[in-house]
Amino acid sequence: MQKRIIAAALIAATPLFGAKLAMADELPISANISIVSDYAFRGISQTDQRPALQGGFDYAHESGFYVGVWGSNVSWLQDLGASGSSLEIDLYGGYATELGPFGVDVGLLQYYYPGSYGGSYKADGNEKPHTLEGYVGLSYEFVSFTYSHSFTDLFGIADSKKSKYYDLSASYEIMEGLTLDAHYGYSSIKNADNYKDWSLGLTKSWGGFDFGLHYVDTSENSSLMDERYVVSVSKSF
Repeated sequence: MQKRIIAAALIAATPLFGAKLAMADELPISANISIVSDYAFRGISQTDQRPALQGGFDYAHESGFYVGVWGSNVSWLQDLGASGSSLEIDLYGGYATELGPFGVDVGLLQYYYPGSYGGSYKADGNEKPHTLEGYVGLSYEFVSFTYSHSFTDLFGIADSKKSKYYDLSASYEIMEGLTLDAHYGYSSIKNADNYKDWSLGLTKSWGGFDFGLHYVDTSENSSLMDERYVVSVSKSF
């Protein structure tokens, strides 16, 4: 479940921070594409720890308003018995600006999963996975904090409306073209177990591409939430 730029996906998908502010100073339309060894969202593998192809488009107006779309292959819904559900499409929009030394980002994000959700998927008590979240973020230099709030049931969990996610992330360029990424997140989920996730890694820019290696882990022990390393290659246009 996640979006936009590869760094965000790898360090638990912080909503759009910095990207929108940067795009407003450059071209109003941008695109991104990436290949990752595992699509890790909030510490949970969306692809059974297998590779994913991801990409999207963004439009950022000079006023600070932005919209975008992002997509990735996933496997977790088919694993739960859904039919033909192997794609995630994220639609989002918001407003990003700077208040003195701080960056502020506010918006809505709709996660959409095409497919059929009857049969064993429904019989197990799952709701449709489509999820609408609102987010508010604050950044200062290389550190950001984002609060996300679900306005619908969260990714198919019954009676999970008003679940929350807290994301503290940092991205610091330790030398030219080499960035240290760190993340700590907490999921407060209605009608399900809460958990923590964290990641640490490096992103290297070379030849117009970004190469990443990140360690990802959570406070839970399961095949989709165990510690692992995620390798990525991404390109922005």
